[in-house]
Amino acid sequence: MSLFVFFASSSTATAANWQLQAFGYQADEASQHRRSAMIRNEDGFELALFKTSKGMVWLDFSLSDNNFDTLSINQLPRWQIDDHKPVQLTRGFTVTIVPSEEGVEIPVVDDAGNISFMQDTSINYIVTERLPERVIFPIWQGDDRAHFNTIEALKAGKIIHFTYTLADDSQGKTQFSLMGADKVISAALK
Repeated sequence: MSLFVFFASSSTATAANWQLQAFGYQADEASQHRRSAMIRNEDGFELALFKTSKGMVWLDFSLSDNNFDTLSINQLPRWQIDDHKPVQLTRGFTVTIVPSEEGVEIPVVDDAGNISFMQDTSINYIVTERLPERVIFPIWQGDDRAHFNTIEALKAGKIIHFTYTLADDSQGKTQFSLMGADKVISAALK
């Protein structure tokens, strides 16, 4: 698992509230310079999309910097673009997209306290990297890997919603407009 650390950023273009930014990150001990499509909503939450040197496309969801909130370690955010199937982020050591037909095994506890497991394919899942105030997760890992057409949905969509749980177990939600995202995302992925 590689952890991305951003070290510089400057705005170079904008469409609606989406901005194209140049940034650097540390990954596998090599400094890389890339572009990112980024939006910050009026509550201070940020969403960024970037492509690594290996061609993987990631989303980076950050809590508002207007406070010192941190994400729950037990329940990671869920997101949904317009009326598409929601995607639940889940913790793990391997960053990957779980194919829709596979789902994940979730524990089920009955009234007697017995634990069993069931395959949940009702929503999509992505295993993600979690930091206290943000999650970074892949949305495209190559044509031969499972993906949910998220890039296309972001470009054509109107709104992306996030629901999240904080470390104190309080619930929250936020959203980002996708107006203007198409051109900026396309430029970031070149």
